[in-house]
Amino acid sequence: MNRHQSLSPLTYFAATAAAVLICYGAFLWLHADARYFYLPIVLLALTYAAINFYRQIRGDSDYRIAVPRDIGLFARRVVVRYVVWLVIMYGGFRTLESLPFYGSAPYQINSIIYKDLLYAYVVLGIPYFALTLWLRAGSKDDFYDPVVRLILMVKQPLQRLLRGDPWRRVIRALAKRYNRKAILTLLMRGYFIPIMVAQVPWNMNNAIQLTGYAFTGQDTLSLLLWCVNFLWLIDVTNASLAYLIESRWLENRARSIDLTVIGWCVCLFCYEPLNNYTGSALPFGPLLVTTNVQTLIVPTFGFLLVVKFIESLLLAIHIFVDVSLGPSVANITLRKLQTRGPYALVRHPGTTTKLIFWFAISACYAGFWSLPYLLGFLGWGALYVGRALTEERHLRQFPEYRDYMNQVRYRFIPGVY
Repeated sequence: MNRHQSLSPLTYFAATAAAVLICYGAFLWLHADARYFYLPIVLLALTYAAINFYRQIRGDSDYRIAVPRDIGLFARRVVVRYVVWLVIMYGGFRTLESLPFYGSAPYQINSIIYKDLLYAYVVLGIPYFALTLWLRAGSKDDFYDPVVRLILMVKQPLQRLLRGDPWRRVIRALAKRYNRKAILTLLMRGYFIPIMVAQVPWNMNNAIQLTGYAFTGQDTLSLLLWCVNFLWLIDVTNASLAYLIESRWLENRARSIDLTVIGWCVCLFCYEPLNNYTGSALPFGPLLVTTNVQTLIVPTFGFLLVVKFIESLLLAIHIFVDVSLGPSVANITLRKLQTRGPYALVRHPGTTTKLIFWFAISACYAGFWSLPYLLGFLGWGALYVGRALTEERHLRQFPEYRDYMNQVRYRFIPGVY
């Protein structure tokens, strides 16, 4: 296997589904408190770490294990990283909790998750950094380490300030491209962490609530609803891990981030809370989806079952595509390329499968066939195609992505475009 490649899409999907299924089964068996429903993220992180550690030992990875020789320097690096990340995590979590949107009822579970993660970090942070730096991966790994980036970002303007340089030179040091990338990467993660992480306990709780109905053998609708819910749980578990943890053990360090205003706007207006403004201008068809048969184009219970089956099937395809990126899935950043599976057919399969999924489930409801919703679907489609194009504009600055573009000619539809 080419060590520069990501793991195969099937490996990523199987690992995520297994972590979710194991936790789901354990929660059912132990009647676990809902506060622990985020643990699939932790189990998935440990799974990827074990897989990548094995690959690194074998030399099948970009990351190589090299034991440091200078123990004093090693100890200082451990302590500095531990302290810097402690400050970042504590400050970041307190900031998120203070924001009205993230303090609303749907996101209150995040406060419990943040506290648990912070307590775990206080205890396990030193051993983690000691192991990570003892089995370090070389200078390239240091370059993409967020802590190293932040230290350099603070060090350069501070040195100029202490030398008595003019303020414009101090500000110019802060505005360097390298520093802007470090700041924007943290802002991007801070924006998406609460949105993604909160969805894991929501979906786990829904899956558990549906269990008693779904597996009686008599309630087909509940089984299909459980499938949809479980598939979303797989998706948000992987996405939550990608935003929550960057690590050499996950091999998902951010290598670059889009610095353009248009790139950020196109991305952020697809997610809460800004998508509320997008939705007010472009009615969103999937919001019409319910279990009320009277809203269907064919108002019968049998047709509802067909709709839910189609929804489950198309959602499974879409989420397989999403999870094929593993912990490198992220908006407006470059981490590790995936070139196999659906990504060997087109460069943006997630956009294609998402739009097909949205159209298929929305079109089964009578309300969709009105001018506002039809125009809304076209608008949302244009927005997501725009996301793919702005993402590609950012990624094509890297030689490996240009090589990938030469290998995979089509963006969205094989043989067409």
